[in-house]
Amino acid sequence: MFLKRLELVGFKSFADRLAIDFVKGVTAVVGPNGSGKSNISDAIRWVLGEQSARNLRGAKMEDIIFSGSDGRKPLNMAEITLVLDNEDQHLSIDYNEVAVTRRVYRSGDSEYLINKQPCRLKDIVDLFMDSGLGKEAFSIIGQGRVEEILSSKSEERRTIFEEAAGVLKYKHRKLKSEKKLNDTQDNLNRVKDIIYELEMQVEPLKEQASVAKDYIQKKAELKDFEVGVLVKEIEQIHEKWTEEKQKLEELQDREGSMQATVKQYEAKLERYRADMQAMDESINDLQQILLTTSEELEKQEGQKEVWKERKKNFAQHRQQFIDEMSQLKGEKERLLEEINEHEEQLSEFKRKARDSKTELTEQEKKTDRFGRKYGGTIRGHEV
Repeated sequence: MFLKRLELVGFKSFADRLAIDFVKGVTAVVGPNGSGKSNISDAIRWVLGEQSARNLRGAKMEDIIFSGSDGRKPLNMAEITLVLDNEDQHLSIDYNEVAVTRRVYRSGDSEYLINKQPCRLKDIVDLFMDSGLGKEAFSIIGQGRVEEILSSKSEERRTIFEEAAGVLKYKHRKLKSEKKLNDTQDNLNRVKDIIYELEMQVEPLKEQASVAKDYIQKKAELKDFEVGVLVKEIEQIHEKWTEEKQKLEELQDREGSMQATVKQYEAKLERYRADMQAMDESINDLQQILLTTSEELEKQEGQKEVWKERKKNFAQHRQQFIDEMSQLKGEKERLLEEINEHEEQLSEFKRKARDSKTELTEQEKKTDRFGRKYGGTIRGHEV
């Protein structure tokens, strides 16, 4: 296993995407102070899972993102990809080439990928554990790191030696197993306590169970009784509903017949009203005839007066006047007979009109009594 390539974009001073290829042998990066040599080792440390911004020579994690320059705008993301040759299967993953990628955004979100597949930071740490490439392994030694290792305590140096010896992974597993054993023991103790408490509750629970069984039995009996009562009530309600339904049908039939009768009375009332209107028209005609006859009679009376004057003035023509008077008397008798006939006809029409009005009044009274008895509205009159 060896480092093949390092791809950087947006990390510290690397604004443009850059790929650094490493060949077999020794690769040296040289340059003056401040040219960004240490940024390469910081990039490798960061992609391997470093979480401390201070170890990356920054105050916060956003400081590793390119912050811009006089001629360049700042970037919103930093991304590092570390490519390793794994043909010897030194890393426990079924790939001949392993590419580990880490991204960070100014919003604080981070992404981890192994061969372009999303993963967790824990997966990357487990992958490189005991491989000599851990973020705290001796394979990455920065400025002042040698002196720090030599001057550190024996416990701190022991961690480096364990990493180099390949036992750190098993030590972590041991710690995890011991923690699981302790948790299991705590759970067992808790189970024992629960069992003890449950044993103390067995007798009371037996009594409660007996009471609960009696309650369930009584509840079942009560449910049977309630069901029986409900069935009986349903039957009674159904019978009552059937009777009411029959009554409703009878009332509907009766209402239909009553409506037909009302329509007949309304039609008869319309006929009476039409007859009454015709009689009123006849009475008006007869009154007009009577008026014309009266005017004619007045005219004849005037004519009579004229003839009387002529009789006085023309005595020598008496016989002629006598004859004319005879004729006029005959005409008068004829007119009087016509007047009498007309008066008789007028009296007959008035009598018929009075009879029709009386019959109409009786029919309206019957209609009103029928409406008040069965309800409803007849011909615009509210009953």
